Amino acid sequence: MEGLLHFFSYSASFAEASEEAVKLITRVSPTNIPWAHMYLLIMWIPLLAFLYGFYIRCRMYSVGKPEMRTDEVGTRIGSWLKYTFGHGRITREALPGWSHFALFWGWVLMFALTGTVAITSTVREVSEMLFGIHIPKMTGNFFIGFHLIGEIAGIVAIIGVLYLIYRRYVIKPDRLNDTREEDGWILALVLVIMLTGYFIEALRITGQLMAMGGGVVTAAAIAQLAPIDKAAHPIGWTIATLFYNLPFDTVTIWHRMLWWFHMFIAFLFIGLIPQTKLWHIMAGMLNYFFRNLGPKGAVKPIPNIEEAETFGVEAIEEFTWKDMLDFDTCIRCGRCQDNCPAYLTGKALNPKKLIQDLKEHWLEKAPYLLAQKKAATADAGEAVGAMSDEGAVDVMEKALIGDVISEEAIWDCTNCRACMEMCPMFIEHIPKTIEMRRNLVMWQSSFPSEAQLVFRGMENNSNPWNVGWADRDKWAEGLDVPLWSEIPENERHNYYLYYVGCSGAFDDRNKKVAKAVVQILKKAGIKFAILGTEEKCCGDSARRLGNEYLYYQLVTEAVETMNGYGVQKIIAACPHCMNTLKNEYPQFGGNYEVIHHTQLIADLIKSGKIRLTKPLNKTLTYHDSCFLGRHNDEYDAPRQILAAIPGVKLEEMDRNRERGFCCGAGCGRMWLEEHVHEGQKRINIARTEQALDKNPEIIAANCPFCIQMFEDGVKSKDLEDFPVRDLAELVVEAM
Repeated sequence: MEGLLHFFSYSASFAEASEEAVKLITRVSPTNIPWAHMYLLIMWIPLLAFLYGFYIRCRMYSVGKPEMRTDEVGTRIGSWLKYTFGHGRITREALPGWSHFALFWGWVLMFALTGTVAITSTVREVSEMLFGIHIPKMTGNFFIGFHLIGEIAGIVAIIGVLYLIYRRYVIKPDRLNDTREEDGWILALVLVIMLTGYFIEALRITGQLMAMGGGVVTAAAIAQLAPIDKAAHPIGWTIATLFYNLPFDTVTIWHRMLWWFHMFIAFLFIGLIPQTKLWHIMAGMLNYFFRNLGPKGAVKPIPNIEEAETFGVEAIEEFTWKDMLDFDTCIRCGRCQDNCPAYLTGKALNPKKLIQDLKEHWLEKAPYLLAQKKAATADAGEAVGAMSDEGAVDVMEKALIGDVISEEAIWDCTNCRACMEMCPMFIEHIPKTIEMRRNLVMWQSSFPSEAQLVFRGMENNSNPWNVGWADRDKWAEGLDVPLWSEIPENERHNYYLYYVGCSGAFDDRNKKVAKAVVQILKKAGIKFAILGTEEKCCGDSARRLGNEYLYYQLVTEAVETMNGYGVQKIIAACPHCMNTLKNEYPQFGGNYEVIHHTQLIADLIKSGKIRLTKPLNKTLTYHDSCFLGRHNDEYDAPRQILAAIPGVKLEEMDRNRERGFCCGAGCGRMWLEEHVHEGQKRINIARTEQALDKNPEIIAANCPFCIQMFEDGVKSKDLEDFPVRDLAELVVEAM
């Protein structure tokens, strides 16, 4: 609170100047605000309003399903500290992030410093008045440093809020295109609170000088008061010069009026926190504590799926309390929107709007749900009455899927995780989308017709292409690749299971990648084997398309096979396979050490087990796959490989690493038709254009889905022979 309690530092500041000044000022100083200590009573109004609003908010969260988010308390406290006070994610974006950081810390420091002065001043005065106990005031350099920190913090905060105002109302970025009146007056309120603090301080200084000079500002008074006070409050002293020529009574009146006005708006700020977007201050801190601490790339299973009577989320109250906290935490900053491939190519999905629409529906429905719950505990008649008015009927009958969130938006998501990675508040968009898909697929049987073919292929032949399962190991003919079943049981712990995946086994293009990985493993002397026809689809596409039961069948069969063979270490050629094997199979008893082939290759190069001696002499650009990058935080290994290949010049795309742009194939969308309407663009075409903008000779990737999407993309640009290569293929070429 930049200036909330400046008044209580005034007596301390001029008291240090000289004892004579104190004696004079305490008799005639305009800082002697009539009834000032009434703030001790008045402050309970906004505090009680805040506490009541907090209670109401928590009650509204309670309409959601229970969810356990209190494990690993130490880690959660660390998360709260890091992201609340360190702004860990917010500052990744230069000016907006650091402006918010400046506003936050300026506000915190001013509140802490002025609050400390207020409390100590009050305690000192009460102790001396009631008990005759004299408590010394701060003096000298400590006094100067203490107040100077607050002085600087306030200016830093003002600069921060001014930039945020400029950005919202002058720059007007697309992601802030839903600015509301509330946004403006809250920024204005914050600015006025801070500015009035400095003007109160300036009027206090002027009044003290006039009191010491007999009603006018004199050089002698300045010389007497300035040595310490001016060093502690340089900004206040600068502003005070504006008031030197005013009458003493005018300074007194304006000081008192501004002091009470400042206190009123500061207390108003506190009281409004639970009722306005200011609530993100509290909700954000709660979300930092309760955020997901599990693997980033994991989707949670349906508990006891074989006994479940419903699937997914069909009504807002079927989300968990943490989902509702997510709704409430969203500040509409638009970082998710700025990085969503669906939104950026004109699709129906906008992750910010998704959360805001869910929030709006939750806010309108939660009071009726609470009333219904309360009435139901009383008697059935009251419960009926609580739901009988027309407004309640309209709200309660509104369909979550269809009326609130369109099916098209739900199916547009690629699970690229850009929204979640960019969100400074750790809002979890993907789980909410998956839950609604589960309901559409498993409860309503409403899904794109192409998905039916994929599900059938996985059910009958354990692959989305629906190619006969007996052909799964034909890609390896002539390569002398051992089968896992042929490895002696006592030697299996020394072997990697090479999990080829459906693409490497059945897709002609990606069979070449699978063969390249085999060449590298053999060259490096790595012991490995494959499951052959016993390998099952990992189930990633089934789960992400919403068919959790099919995923459950695939994963339980796969885990039974791999655990039966004593598999411990796995090399995956597909980031989607890697992610589900590493992060989701442990949910079903499949605990393995899983590594992507690029991670292994980077280690082999570093250790000297393979040597790259043939120069490629090519300029290329590299695409970060979402499931290796954002879902598993691996950005360096692929670049280490490229750096080790002689003659390779890497031209990074503008959107790379955690800000990389999805190819469009994730979340099962590899198998679905991307319907493009006027003003829209295919996601893979957009990403291909971003790659070609760098004028590369090769586009490099690490995912079979990405390779397919890029090859389709370059063909659409009439570049039939433009090379799109997996990193393993480039390594083989350079060996």
